[in-house]
Amino acid sequence: MSRLVRLGSRQGTGVDAVLTTTFASDDIVALRDALRGTLGTVWQELPSTVETTWRERWEPLAELGLPGFCVPEARGGFGLRVDAAVTAAMELGAALHPSPFAGLTASAHALAEAAQTAEAAGTGTGTGGDPVVGGLLDDIAAGARICAFGRLGPDGRTARLVDGGPDADALLLLDRTRDELLLLADPGDWSGEPSRHSFDITRTCADVTVTAGRGQRIAAPAHADALYELLLAADAIGGTQRALDRTVAYTGQRQAFGRPIGGFQAVQHRLADHAVRVRGMTLLVHEAARQFDAEPQSQEQAPSQAQEQARAQRVRRAVALASLSVSSGAGHILHDLLQLTGAIGFTWEYGLHLYQRRVHQDARLAANPRAAARSLADTEGWTDAH
Repeated sequence: MSRLVRLGSRQGTGVDAVLTTTFASDDIVALRDALRGTLGTVWQELPSTVETTWRERWEPLAELGLPGFCVPEARGGFGLRVDAAVTAAMELGAALHPSPFAGLTASAHALAEAAQTAEAAGTGTGTGGDPVVGGLLDDIAAGARICAFGRLGPDGRTARLVDGGPDADALLLLDRTRDELLLLADPGDWSGEPSRHSFDITRTCADVTVTAGRGQRIAAPAHADALYELLLAADAIGGTQRALDRTVAYTGQRQAFGRPIGGFQAVQHRLADHAVRVRGMTLLVHEAARQFDAEPQSQEQAPSQAQEQARAQRVRRAVALASLSVSSGAGHILHDLLQLTGAIGFTWEYGLHLYQRRVHQDARLAANPRAAARSLADTEGWTDAH
């Protein structure tokens, strides 16, 4: 796979790793700049229309390596570069890109883990392990196929609100009751109903019903669902930050009583508060990304089961904190930005409403504030009855 941006291994741990949440490494800056140039977000104006032909333009983004950020290097990816995936999700959110990037990345990660498990167990053929999984992974990396991610309901046959379901070539559905993933590699393996989910018009979502007897069961890796939630939070932050930047610029241009409205202290204080809140949410998302790779890379022996469990606990806690912060805060910020832009902010052509729709949908896809708070409470053991 040709890549325009070369990502190296993560630099530093501890304090150095935390500092990268404020001062991004050179490869992350290069990735961000390349994405902004490709997506056209270097211009300040907000989009007023929705991209409908994104599949035709997906290959250049695949050449940047987007599908492989959380795929092992042996499978043609970058390893577990969650920091790069978070950066990409933010830029795609800022551009209102219709691709199901969060689900695609979580699916690629889970499929790669399944392929490695099959190879280790000797149940696959060739270097790809399971040929179906290996072939789908190769197509995802090349940008030829899109695999959406969702969660099966208690009946084991339906999945509500699958991001990218109507456009997907394959589906990977998490079955929490069995701790497994159901892979549907053929669009004939399911039917979708997109009409109920039209609030966010920047993306396509559908309720999916699995055809009886179809699909392939694979083991669920530890972090696929957490990775999905984290990237949706990053998507929301990217859109919120861009809307905030545009509102700050607007308040410097809009005149009232002979001066820019940004010169009034009441407006300044509200924008400053929003900037601080967005920055705090961004730091939580970056800290959660760091927890995915928090184990020392110099460790020669494989981590013990206790170490893996402790790491999984840290990841779950960090992702729950990030999801709670973003899902409860981003929507309120965008609502106030609409007020600050006055009448023009409520027009369809201005485009600010598209970001508000998308942020609310991100919370529905990942974890709404109540669900995120419950997840955090469960992780911390606060819900244990004694």
